[in-house]
Amino acid sequence: MTDNQIVINNLSKVYDNGFNALKNINLNIKKGEIFAMLGPNGAGKTTFLRCLVDDLKANGGVIKWSENATIGYCPQDSTADFDCDLDLFEWMSQSRTAKHDDLMVRGLLGRLLFGADDIVKKAKVCSGGEKNRLLFGKLMMMDLNVLVMDEPTNHLDMEAIEALNEALNAFDGTLIFVSHDREFVSSLATRIVEI
Repeated sequence: MTDNQIVINNLSKVYDNGFNALKNINLNIKKGEIFAMLGPNGAGKTTFLRCLVDDLKANGGVIKWSENATIGYCPQDSTADFDCDLDLFEWMSQSRTAKHDDLMVRGLLGRLLFGADDIVKKAKVCSGGEKNRLLFGKLMMMDLNVLVMDEPTNHLDMEAIEALNEALNAFDGTLIFVSHDREFVSSLATRIVEI
């Protein structure tokens, strides 16, 4: 598995209502690959990503990440991430490590287009686009070599999508993402699977 970031064998997920979302998925994703998945709503894309990051238990199959994989996940529905009474500074500070002081957290919030007055704003009242930017900042503070992102361009304006595209092009790890934005996909992906 030396050049593979993840090996997936016979991955299956059937929901309690009998819906068969994933059936015997076999897939290898190499280190450094930018892997995009396209398909209609309800095809199982989010289920697939949630199984990869162990946010949802598969019914069968094996998911084996490389030993050095450090994974960050950006969900399509981030409601749970913002179900708190923290302000933006406190929310972002949850992800910092010993190398991040208060100034670095404030600087990151500034790079994410949050002004000095915004840092006392409650995270739960942010718009969808602001929440996505905060999630991206959280991932930036972590030492990751794998990003798993579900519809990362949702709620973003064109300027923010371009900035995200540039940042992901500069990312030297493995990127696995789902998107309906075909232009975004074609500008990034080294491999595309359509389901």
